[in-house]
Amino acid sequence: MFESIADTSIYKNLNLNKNLSHSYLFYSSDKELNNILALFFAKTLLCETHLGTDQCNSCKQFDARTHPDLTILKQDSIKVEDISKIINKLNTLPISADKKVFVILNAETINEIAQNKLLKSLEEPNSSNVFILTTTKTDKLLKTILSRLNKIYLPYPNFNDKKIIAEELKKQNINIEKLINSDFSLTDIINLSIDPNYQKIIDEIFKLLRDINTTADIPSVVNSLSINDKNNFYICFQDIVLSCIKDDYKKYDRNLIERINSKYSKKALLKSLPLIEDAYKKQMSNVNFYYILDNLMFNILKEKFLCK
Repeated sequence: MFESIADTSIYKNLNLNKNLSHSYLFYSSDKELNNILALFFAKTLLCETHLGTDQCNSCKQFDARTHPDLTILKQDSIKVEDISKIINKLNTLPISADKKVFVILNAETINEIAQNKLLKSLEEPNSSNVFILTTTKTDKLLKTILSRLNKIYLPYPNFNDKKIIAEELKKQNINIEKLINSDFSLTDIINLSIDPNYQKIIDEIFKLLRDINTTADIPSVVNSLSINDKNNFYICFQDIVLSCIKDDYKKYDRNLIERINSKYSKKALLKSLPLIEDAYKKQMSNVNFYYILDNLMFNILKEKFLCK
């Protein structure tokens, strides 16, 4: 699985197998890209030929997530006890590979106490261990953690790279081919492909911006929405507004962008970005979704009239 990732220019240009480090951080704004490339790199480290071509028993174990020298941590919140389980494995020798590989996906979810516990292991590395972390939010990691990691920034994949990744994802029944020519991140493309609610979010945001003309419209329009993925709602909202500001028609329908721009000035849209960011932070703090959205639309409407 994912053996053709080695053929992408983005992976080749990283030269990861040269001067192997004890710890890595794969980072960009694209969660799926970070995780796909980091996991493939982990696979090559455990592979008998270090190519990750799926021909050896080690690669088959990796794909089945049964390799004895592989630990993958991926959770919404990574706590001290999760890091402790990793630390307990650090002083044992590898069972079948040259190294033991510890992959922590979306490392921004490690709480501060757990990061401090992980820090000592990064400060005093064991030559038998390799840590691979990924994140879209380097600011959520302690500076002391960042200083111990070999930081690998992943640039936006070119069209050919996206085609290769699309073929690999198709093996997992994730068909992204029709979207690879867009400017969506891999994370967005996969969300659109596997989650019908994602398009619903786009439609509902457009409805808000289209149908709310006065403050009297806000309660009825907001209460008519039915949103399941409330956290991604604000991320998508901000992205749509950015696309309108830039007249970017590559990600969203041209008609949608043009209709929003016909109602809101660029200045008003620009001033709405920090308002949406603030709404997202409140949503992450579990404030009532409809209360937040009522206030957001009131403030966006205010900026619309102030910026006429």
